[in-house]
Amino acid sequence: MRLRTLISKLAVFFPGFWILLALVPSSCDTSEAERPAFIRIDTIAVDSTSFDSTGSVSHAIRFAWVYVEDNLIGVHELPAVVPVLAEGTQEITVFAGVSENGIGTQASRYPFYAFWQKNDTLVKEDTLLLEPRVRYQKGLKVPLNVTFDNSQVPEISLGVVDGNGFYNIDLNPQEAFEGSGSLELYLPPGASHMVLETSSIPVPTGKAGYFIEFNYRNNCDFLIGLRAGGTNQTTSLIGIRPRPNYNKIYVNITQPVDQLSGLSESVHIYFRMDQDTSVQDQIVRIDNLKVLY
Repeated sequence: MRLRTLISKLAVFFPGFWILLALVPSSCDTSEAERPAFIRIDTIAVDSTSFDSTGSVSHAIRFAWVYVEDNLIGVHELPAVVPVLAEGTQEITVFAGVSENGIGTQASRYPFYAFWQKNDTLVKEDTLLLEPRVRYQKGLKVPLNVTFDNSQVPEISLGVVDGNGFYNIDLNPQEAFEGSGSLELYLPPGASHMVLETSSIPVPTGKAGYFIEFNYRNNCDFLIGLRAGGTNQTTSLIGIRPRPNYNKIYVNITQPVDQLSGLSESVHIYFRMDQDTSVQDQIVRIDNLKVLY
């Protein structure tokens, strides 16, 4: 510590000190033990355990929780290069994270993706490229899983439509995120608002978490919320800003579901559009709508 203080003082009084110091051969190189290996993760993919139950494997994984031998190395936004003070064969574990509720800075380790694990060799000052692939957790319940790939969608057609807009199952692959169709919500010029609900979704209490997933593209703001089954009690979840290209969102509904559970054992998801005079034809497209717990 005294040596560092002396060096700092010399640097203040003699501005050329650092140049002279750089010319002096160093006899105290970084110790071998402090030289890290590196783990590189560009993306994390999602594999389907069973498409019939978990649906689309589209995702928006942005973060990685990286563990080496059960030690957390950090939470990293992808793509990432992670320094690790370890070498040799190591057990590496990666958990996938998302931006919860569409908030870019709100990193959340997604509870419904199982972790990925591999034994691999770390070499000091070398970079190990990993390509993690996660799956949905076993035993996951998906009471709502709609791809909109055919015109018969009872989960939507049994819902309630309020206001003077329209909805349509648009079987146009070019307008869908993937597959052959998407849900189109349309609010024409002069129309005041539109609310579309899903049918009743049973939601048991006491689960660790509940999420809604879907892909969307929209030229206007819209709102997503919940209504307790058999009641008029509603709760707004989030407002979603326009997106010219499809985006994936994960909406955490754990707290509102717990609040509504005292009123009903089921909920309805609703989408609401309100008049925006700056947009002539207001359109929202939804694809791969899921509820998971």
